[in-house]
Amino acid sequence: MLWLYIHFPNLALEARFLADQRQIPQLLLKPGQQTVVQCNEYALAQGVRVGMNKKTAFCLLEDCALADYDPHAEQACLKQLALLCYHQAAQISLVPPDGLLLELGSMLTLFKGLDAYWKHMRQRLKNSGYQFVMCTGHTPQAAKQLAHAKIELCSDDEQRIRETLLQLSVAQLDLPEKIIHKLNAMGIHQYGQLKNMPRKELGYRFGKEMIEHLQKLETDSQPPTSFELPARFQQTVHLTYEAEHARGLIFPLRRVLLNLEAYLIGRQRLCEKLLIKLEHRDGRASLLTIPSVRGSYRQQDWLSLLQIQLEHTQLIDPVVSLTLRAAGFLPMQAEHKDLIGGRHNQADADRLHSMLLARLGEANVRTLRAEADPRPEVANQLRNSHDNATEQYPRQWPSLLLPVPKPIRQSDYQIIAGPERIEGGWWDAPSVRRDYYIAKRHAQTLWLFRRDDGQWFLHGVFA
Repeated sequence: MLWLYIHFPNLALEARFLADQRQIPQLLLKPGQQTVVQCNEYALAQGVRVGMNKKTAFCLLEDCALADYDPHAEQACLKQLALLCYHQAAQISLVPPDGLLLELGSMLTLFKGLDAYWKHMRQRLKNSGYQFVMCTGHTPQAAKQLAHAKIELCSDDEQRIRETLLQLSVAQLDLPEKIIHKLNAMGIHQYGQLKNMPRKELGYRFGKEMIEHLQKLETDSQPPTSFELPARFQQTVHLTYEAEHARGLIFPLRRVLLNLEAYLIGRQRLCEKLLIKLEHRDGRASLLTIPSVRGSYRQQDWLSLLQIQLEHTQLIDPVVSLTLRAAGFLPMQAEHKDLIGGRHNQADADRLHSMLLARLGEANVRTLRAEADPRPEVANQLRNSHDNATEQYPRQWPSLLLPVPKPIRQSDYQIIAGPERIEGGWWDAPSVRRDYYIAKRHAQTLWLFRRDDGQWFLHGVFA
């Protein structure tokens, strides 16, 4: 078997500051102790190091962004990255606090080789915005240790993997500090030296755990529990700035929508509506609702609708955090496309309908619906766009009816079909008794009717 380990060295830091585009030092502090847990490259360039006291770090920096280390936010972010990789792995496991383990061997045929898979995965993770190190291994532990050592090895050659492992120092094997010092005192500095020592003697000196750790490096072992998709999608983003304009929310939401797309593909579902809760600086909250006709899963589709709605959204106060939740799941179905290319498909109509909803609001968009009634004035009804009922009846009726039938002279029209007797309404007003005809005039197809008194009227136009 072949495994891929993905290490995110600054996951907690990026989970907190990813939406902050300022090029300044960023420090993540350990609560209570106020020591640096993680820092970005700008802080490192000015001399800040992990484990440094906050006061010492402040002496080196003119300006910086600060936050406390939050293990819950870190794990939530790791699960979001698992969603992003879910569709590219037969089995994926979380390795807290900052790693993902993917079973890779069974996916190579689908992606036509390791190189193609590697390139695809790198591009996918690059779009996420997080720093990462990827490495393959013949065992999960081997892939993990190489990735933690920042060795990016793309190979399915077990011998090459083993040779690379031999170059690791004992400090790169995730051993306890006490054991590392003892090994160094014995003159053992590399894994290659440690591997050649008798296991019985190692077990006697360092205990059973040492032998089990080395065994996991060299032979296949049971991976952690597989990651399963949650029943619902919800993600919260805490902004490191105050968004004073609605369009300032597009950047953080773009990454959330990428995670949503991966989630929906993994579950083979479409989403009908997005609910976005905005937390404002003054403590109030507001809600944005973004519907999609017949649902969608694509990030680009939702981003287009989001941009349209945010252009006309006025914030009641600057936004400090937001939560996106997906609502209304539908089975994913293949789109029907026109092979000849001479007409628009239903997906285009649904996309236009969704854009109108985003721009004008659900209350201001109405759709035409056919009712089971013989009278045209009653059968054709305008309904709210969120009414999903789409019953259709096999009638040769035009979609456009005049508000009031227009009196005409029958001699001005060429009758091509009819009559169709329509009578009804005795149970409620208005009662009708008409003979309908399809006619032509000036290349237009029209809908006429004649009353019992012989008077003719124009009632509709065929598109």
